[in-house]
Amino acid sequence: MICISKIINKFKIFTCFVLVNAYSANAQSPVIFNGNKQLIVEKCSFVFDPSGLESFQSIHKNFISKKTIAGKLNLDHTDDIIWIKGILVNHSNVSELTLNIENPLIDSVDFFVVNDDIISTQHIYLNEPVTERKFRSTNFIFPFTLAPNKQVEIYFRIHNTELMLLPITVSTQELTNEDNDKRDLIYGIFIGVILVMIFYNLFVFISTRDKSYFYYVLYIFFIGFAQITLSGHTLLMFFGNHTHIFKYFIVIIPALSGVFAVVFIRIFLHTKRTEPTLDKGLLIILILYSLAAFFRLFGWFHSSSRMMDLTGIPGSILVYITAIRIYNKGLKSAIYFLFAWSIFIVGIILFILRNFNVLPFNNFTSYTLPFGAAVEVALLSFALADKINTLQTQKREKDKELLEAALENERLIREQNIILEQKVTERTLDLANSNNQLSTALTDLKDTQSQLVEQEKMASLGQLTAGIAHEINNPINFVTSNINPLKRDLNILNELFEQVEELCLSDKHADEKQKIIHQLKEEIDYGYLQEEMSFLIKGIDDGAHRTAEIVKGLRIFAHSDEDSMQRVDLVDGINSALIILNNQLGKIVVKQEFDTANNIDCYPGKLNQVFLNLLSNAIYAIKSKFGEAPGGEIIISSFSDNDYIYLKIADNGCGMSDEVQKKIFEPFFTTKPVGDGTGLGMSIVFKTIEIHKGTITINSKEGEGSIFEIKLLKVH
Repeated sequence: MICISKIINKFKIFTCFVLVNAYSANAQSPVIFNGNKQLIVEKCSFVFDPSGLESFQSIHKNFISKKTIAGKLNLDHTDDIIWIKGILVNHSNVSELTLNIENPLIDSVDFFVVNDDIISTQHIYLNEPVTERKFRSTNFIFPFTLAPNKQVEIYFRIHNTELMLLPITVSTQELTNEDNDKRDLIYGIFIGVILVMIFYNLFVFISTRDKSYFYYVLYIFFIGFAQITLSGHTLLMFFGNHTHIFKYFIVIIPALSGVFAVVFIRIFLHTKRTEPTLDKGLLIILILYSLAAFFRLFGWFHSSSRMMDLTGIPGSILVYITAIRIYNKGLKSAIYFLFAWSIFIVGIILFILRNFNVLPFNNFTSYTLPFGAAVEVALLSFALADKINTLQTQKREKDKELLEAALENERLIREQNIILEQKVTERTLDLANSNNQLSTALTDLKDTQSQLVEQEKMASLGQLTAGIAHEINNPINFVTSNINPLKRDLNILNELFEQVEELCLSDKHADEKQKIIHQLKEEIDYGYLQEEMSFLIKGIDDGAHRTAEIVKGLRIFAHSDEDSMQRVDLVDGINSALIILNNQLGKIVVKQEFDTANNIDCYPGKLNQVFLNLLSNAIYAIKSKFGEAPGGEIIISSFSDNDYIYLKIADNGCGMSDEVQKKIFEPFFTTKPVGDGTGLGMSIVFKTIEIHKGTITINSKEGEGSIFEIKLLKVH
């Protein structure tokens, strides 16, 4: 669960590292190499290069002027380039030496050797394939030649976005090759152990179907993958020439091992049930590990590293506390978990103490991590097996108790059968009486239902009558209001005609007659009179046509022939329903988006009642939200395929909750106040659509509106 390379940084309990900013007062002491591998970093001096632009020559001046700090094994996280200088004296009888940086996570290392003013350089970069290095190793190894009893100056230029851990050692090339082989062998054994445990637990999972084993297999996989990633072996095994992916795996894989460790621990220890408060803490640890992987995936390298730093130790302590408390509550398999976890943590602590130079830097302290992880994986497998055995024992005991209870129940049943047979006769008579009462209640219920259906029909009829009366009243009023002005204008014209006729029969001269006629026309404003009469006649004509359209719509809506299917246009039925409801619309905007093919075989009258009910409910929902203010909108649309026509009626009213949507088509269910509805409108809609072998669905959100979609078969 713990990211090892990150815990190293956080383990400040054991040591506290403070960079010494004062200049070194004494000359740098040389490293005396006697033929054995030895750590030299603390005998080196460091210079920081924040800009990253310093050349070897300029940095060399800083070392000469002693603007340096003392060398340390662990420099935490830093974006600065680190320059390191050491003086090496060869007191061995071997001249082929190597300088090794045993940290495979470093981004780049430039190595300089100054021998009699001759500068030789070597470079190793993380983004170069390991197979192209002089030593086929994930560590940074630089071979060079130094004759016995000779002295050279060595310089390193190091850049790293991860933890700046610098275990720099000097060794012979022969010992280095042996160390590399030994390292590969140890990690090969570790990988073998991990694979064996994966296949073993996977087999047990397939046999038992216990999900604990499934998550444990994932944990084993990622903890093993994390170890070989932090050791750099994934560079050799998987990435090849794609080493840039390795930078992401440094945090993502350990973070995933932490995630699946938390998942496994929660299932294995039943923390959700036994320790709900600590379980929430484990969930927080899981989220933090997930965030670390997320940050690294998007290139936030320092943030992801810090997230792992902040999660490792608190997570380990929380797991310890949880396991101890659960063990105290009686889960015996938790002791295996505590023992396995303790070995793993001891391995981590030894590794950390080595990195802070508390313990010597040797083979034992270098491989405590894979050893601790392998032992932990094996012991946790034993813990899982013990848990399965415990569960099987509990199951056998429970089955035994169930069998005893079943036998006891069988005895009790035999004794009770006699009593039950005596009561059956008494109950039969009671049931007969109850049956008669239920039959009477059912008859009363059917009568009540019939009355409510009739009430719903009367309510619809009243709505229909009110709508038609309102719609016809407007054009009729338009006609009647124009009759009296038209009569008045006709009387004026008749008087004019009589005066003109009398004038024409007189003996007056034609010019004089024409003048008098012109005066008469001006007196009555003959031009305006003609315009007014044309306007009044047009108004009467419009009113008559409007009345005719309403009557036509009413005739379409009514359709008295309900015993046989008729082929009609759905648009006509919708328009007829809108005509009836026009007086209720107010400021509601109705939009129509119809397909070209809307003909259907149906019972027109019944289907028109469906449109009336749905549109009436839409108007009610909009007015519940907007009142009489503008903003309400109803959208009626249709489209079709080869077999079906799809009709949608959408509104932006008050909408419905999920609970209301489940009950909307039930008889007698209504959300309207008492007296505003019987609760049968939508039930009638549903039954009518069923008669037409169609379907109706609803999609609604509270405060946003509702959409009813009707699917109807074109031809029956």
